[in-house]
This record gives sequence, structure tokens and C-alpha cells, in this order.
Amino acid sequence: MSLIVGKDVVAQNPLQHSDLQGTHMNYAHSLLAGAALAVSMASAASAADLLKPADPIYSSPLFNFEGLYIGGTAGGALSSGIGYGTLGVVVGANFAVSDGIMAGVEFQGDAYWNGGFTAYDALAFGRVGGFVADNTMLYGDVGAGFLNGSAAYALGGGAEMALTGLGSGAVRGGTSGARENRRRDCDRGGG
Repeated sequence: MSLIVGKDVVAQNPLQHSDLQGTHMNYAHSLLAGAALAVSMASAASAADLLKPADPIYSSPLFNFEGLYIGGTAGGALSSGIGYGTLGVVVGANFAVSDGIMAGVEFQGDAYWNGGFTAYDALAFGRVGGFVADNTMLYGDVGAGFLNGSAAYALGGGAEMALTGLGSGAVRGGTSGARENRRRDCDRGGG
């Protein structure tokens, strides 16, 4: 470094760039930041192109017996050669095990009469069924509960058929017993 007399001398840092170099560096940094931004945007746009719409949900041609249901029953019962009329309510839920197989639970309460109220039952069932046509299901059920206050069992089955888009009807048959008592349900309908 030379020393000049009469002039102000300012020592310069050899690592410091001149104004022209600083402008070029700022421009280079801006260009690099812009390129990085463009690459990240292109990557996001490319990733969006990789998304495919979900496959359409499978739509079965079978009537949908799935879900919660509430209904009423009316029918008849035969015990020791004596016929009884029955009225009752059912509450249950079905779910699909596979496309053609259903399983479910059901709670049922009935009142029996023969010239007046004579008995009642309160039963819980497990049921399994399968489709025999697009709108018809055959099922079997097994359950336990009370018949006139005594512990009882119940075995049965039936056919359920879709009547409208939202409703169905059933024909049921079965047997149940409490201690030595046995009754036979005949043509019990409900939904």
C-alpha cells in the first residue's frame, strides 16, 4: 500500500467488494431466490397433478337392509293347542358382513291376548341372513329374554322383503320356551 501525502487515505478491506460488485451480488442473490421459488412452485404443481380422483363407491344392486330400524309386529302364537293374538314392537340394527350377507341384533317386545291380555315377552336376538334376490333376505335368529317374567330362549327365522325404497316387511316363524312352557309363533309379520 502506498502512502500519498496530502490526500486522505482510507484503508480498504480486501474482502469488501466495490459498489459494482455489490450490485452484481445482490442481483445474483435475487436471481437465485427467484429460481428457488420457481422450482418449489413447479414441484407443488407437479404434485397436484399426481392426485387422482377417488374410485367411485361400489353400488350394490341389492336392497340396503343396513342400519337402525324400528317397527311393529302383529301375528299369532300357539301354545298347548290354544291360539293367541300378538302385537309388539321391534328395534334393531343390521350391518353388511359382505355384499350378500347381513348380521344384526334385534330387541322385541310382544303382548299376547286371548279374550284379554294373557302374557308378554321381551327378547333380544342375534341374526344372520343372506340375500336370495335383489330385494329379499332369508335369515335365522337366536335369542334370550323373558316370557311372562320367566327366563326364555327363542329360535327362529324368516324372510324379509323390501316393499319401498325405505321400508320392508317380514314373515317370521320361530319357537321359544320358558321352563316347561313352549309356544309356536306363526305368521308373525313386522318391519
